[in-house]
Amino acid sequence: MVSSHKLQQRSYIVVPLAKVSPTMTGGRITAWQKDVGAYVDCYDLLYEFDAQGVTDDDASSSVKMEVECCDEGFLAVVFDPLPAEPTLTCRPMLAPDTPVALLCETEDEMRTVQAQFAASSAVRPATDAQVMTWHAYLRDPRPSDPNSCCS
Repeated sequence: MVSSHKLQQRSYIVVPLAKVSPTMTGGRITAWQKDVGAYVDCYDLLYEFDAQGVTDDDASSSVKMEVECCDEGFLAVVFDPLPAEPTLTCRPMLAPDTPVALLCETEDEMRTVQAQFAASSAVRPATDAQVMTWHAYLRDPRPSDPNSCCS
C-alpha cells in the first residue's frame, strides 16, 4: 500500500487535465505555457495537450487543445512529470480530470506547498479542494497520429 500525504487545503486551486468531452478517454500534456513559480492571470494559456477520444467517430484519435485559466495565482507545483527514461520525451497519458498542477493565491502559500511537495512526491491535493475553472480551445483540427508518443 502506497502512502500518500495530503496537502492542507488553505488557498490553493487544483489544475485538472481538462475533460473536453464526455467521450474523452485521456490526454497527454505536450507543453506548459507557464513555468513553476510564475504568476498566472485569468485568461492566460496554461498548457497544451493531446486529447484522445474526443469524438464518438474515432476513439483512438487525438486532437491538439489549449487550456486557458479562468482563475489566477502562482503556479506552485506541476504533478505532470517527464518520463523516467531519458530517451523518451513524452509525458504519460492521463485520465480526464487528473490533477496536473496547483495554483496558490500568494507567494508564501506557494513556498509552503512547494516545501511539502519536495518533502514527499506522494503529496496530492485534498479531494475536496477547489478545482480550477478553465476554457479549452482546439489548437489543431487535424487528428494526431495515435501511434506517435507526442504528435
